Amino acid sequence: MKAEEIKAFVDAYCNNVASLPADLVTDFVTRYESGEDIDYCGEHTGVMDALGMWHDAIRWHLQQTKEGMTT
Repeated sequence: MKAEEIKAFVDAYCNNVASLPADLVTDFVTRYESGEDIDYCGEHTGVMDALGMWHDAIRWHLQQTKEGMTT
């Protein structure tokens, strides 16, 4: 994820879930996306769930866009 996408994710997470401060979410996502092997149990479980939904939504959107271009 690029920095602007991380910011968009953090904004969406904090506006809809807000169980952790934005700076902790940003740090966690940045470290996770860089490939760092981090423990994401406990308080970060919600971030991982939301991140999974974020990536699935992007994948769905890209698939819909691609299918729309072929019809």
